[in-house]
Amino acid sequence: MNKIEIQDPKVASKIIAANAESEKRKAELGFLGKFFGSGDNVRLYIVGTISLGVLLIALVYTLVPDRYRSPDFGLKDLWTLVVLPIESTIIGYLIGSRTGENAGRKPDV
Repeated sequence: MNKIEIQDPKVASKIIAANAESEKRKAELGFLGKFFGSGDNVRLYIVGTISLGVLLIALVYTLVPDRYRSPDFGLKDLWTLVVLPIESTIIGYLIGSRTGENAGRKPDV
């Protein structure tokens, strides 16, 4: 392991404080925080992951041969009752969350 000799105690204390803050953040984030991160875009990452998961499952079900599909739940049912409502809700959420953020701001004059 590489060790760096630091002569200035102020620099050393800042490095130690930064390392301690980094370890504290890692402990606070937990598993999902490590996966999605933190900050303003976390909602976008979570919703995007859900959206891609739904589309991936629908694509796999669509590409599966007919003999392996459920006779009671066809492709039309999948796309009209599951995929389209979920995807349109996600798009509405994203648009609504962006307009909600801008509602509190004062307009530029």
